[in-house]
Amino acid sequence: MGGVEKPAVRLGGEPLLARVLRALDGCRLVSEVYVVTTPGHRVTRRIAEELGVRVVLTPGRGYVRDLREALDRTGTPALTVGSDLPALTPGLVERIVRLWASLPRPSMSVWVPVRRVVRLGLSLWGRFPDRVGGVPAVPAGINVVGGVRETPEDRVLIDDPRLACNVNTVHDLNRVRGFLGLDEQEAGDEGL
Repeated sequence: MGGVEKPAVRLGGEPLLARVLRALDGCRLVSEVYVVTTPGHRVTRRIAEELGVRVVLTPGRGYVRDLREALDRTGTPALTVGSDLPALTPGLVERIVRLWASLPRPSMSVWVPVRRVVRLGLSLWGRFPDRVGGVPAVPAGINVVGGVRETPEDRVLIDDPRLACNVNTVHDLNRVRGFLGLDEQEAGDEGL
């Protein structure tokens, strides 16, 4: 992302992280929000603190290890959301939480069809394709974790373009900008 911490990349004049936090804050089923980051991501930490969100620092030993450490401190079940999902809305977050509550297993991962990602012109870079119900799919970047250690999970396929809008490259950022109706780079957006 051009050397910019991804959560700090600006879209529509604001950091990606701020867009995701607004979706979570607007969802009445989300009671507490934490930003999990490492000491090296000072800009992400500053943004979270400026927005009044509690920060959990982890050592940066990898996503799974850091997530476990964060969940040890914050508790489970927990909704985990990547900071690179700028099209999330409070209603979509609520839909996902309600879906999880209706399922039998303690954890749930949300997947989006590969065809949806491709149809939007987004990259599959770093998206780890697999199959869900026989459909080629990629993780959306939003999950519910039922416990700190591994717990059985339901994989749920949701064909919603907002979940396909996962920003992993500058190309993705530009495509999502168009999807959100922000056709031109706005003043204050990082020079990407």
